[in-house]
Amino acid sequence: MLTPLGNRRHRPLAGACLRVAALTLAAALLAACSGSSGEEGESGVLVQALATATVRPAPSATVRPAPSATPLPPSPTPLPPTPTSGPPTATAEPATEPPPSPTLEPPAATADLASPVRPPAEGVTLTPPQVSQGGATVVQVFDVSASAAVADFAGRQYPLLGGEGTFWGVLGVPANQPPSGYPVLVTLMSADGQVLRQMQVSLTVTAAGFPVEYIQLEPATAALLDPAIVLEEIDRRAAIYAVFTPERLWSAPFLLPVQGPISGVYGAGRSYNGGPVTDYHRGTDITAEEGTPVVAANTGRVAFAGDLSVRGRSVILDHGLGVFSAYHHLTDLAVVQGQLVTKGDLVGTVGETGLAEGPHLHWEIVVRGVEVDALRWTQEEYGPVPSG
Repeated sequence: MLTPLGNRRHRPLAGACLRVAALTLAAALLAACSGSSGEEGESGVLVQALATATVRPAPSATVRPAPSATPLPPSPTPLPPTPTSGPPTATAEPATEPPPSPTLEPPAATADLASPVRPPAEGVTLTPPQVSQGGATVVQVFDVSASAAVADFAGRQYPLLGGEGTFWGVLGVPANQPPSGYPVLVTLMSADGQVLRQMQVSLTVTAAGFPVEYIQLEPATAALLDPAIVLEEIDRRAAIYAVFTPERLWSAPFLLPVQGPISGVYGAGRSYNGGPVTDYHRGTDITAEEGTPVVAANTGRVAFAGDLSVRGRSVILDHGLGVFSAYHHLTDLAVVQGQLVTKGDLVGTVGETGLAEGPHLHWEIVVRGVEVDALRWTQEEYGPVPSG
């Protein structure tokens, strides 16, 4: 019998630890999906849960364009870290007793987005210019001379949607992004792909204070995580999330796809069998009875509908501009690949397929391959500031 990982009771740490090699391979996907644990991420990544309070954003930052028109430089490096207060909450030491049970109501999401402000006639803005780990920000550039634009942040490129002298897109911040200031470089190009100029603005990432969960794994559970299976699922998901649809299909805040207690929160660090924190939970787990309807959180096109080895029966929706929502561990599917669904449409039913014990929905929002806190998307609308 597998240890419940989404709908589970915490057990005291006991018994011999699994081999480090097995845990490293297991953590990559188990933390994300096994019923609510974590996900497949790069193995060995320590979660930095360094603060207990989220800093409120300041008004939108605006900078003037740099006059140079040089080729796109290598990916920018982080600015010097900004001081943070409070001791780390993540620890590599085993807990002496199980942590308290997760809350049974959706935690209040922090509103990262600042109030819209009138954009400049020319320049680049971030709304907000400061976000906590797991958040997102809207980058917008105003320039009537360019035909295309791309933003570069933390080693990822984000093509921007353009029209009428403005370009915009959404940047995702992972839960393990170290708190610091980071440059966001926007490159403007002509119709023939020539670089016209570049503009840069700084994004401040603050600590979110994620909890840490200590999980005891049965040997049989780790045995299910064959490295070849894990890597195959990672590659399949990466190929889906690499697609960029140059239109926005979503509108207003996202819906919660199913009603029920939150049994696993985004960003929670994962320690297995008393070992160090090796990964974090990349989605939100919602407990519900098997067969409960699951609806589309927003309008999008079905990018995937089928079975995954670890996440089980799944639906992934493409909402455009690199934004996706994913619904995992389903029992039945109500959509097919390529189908356009509207916010609130049925996509499937709650189940416990894949590596899970107990029926629940593992729900994710992914921005250009970066899993972000889905609950924040139910509180705010991510879109461009109206011009004029």
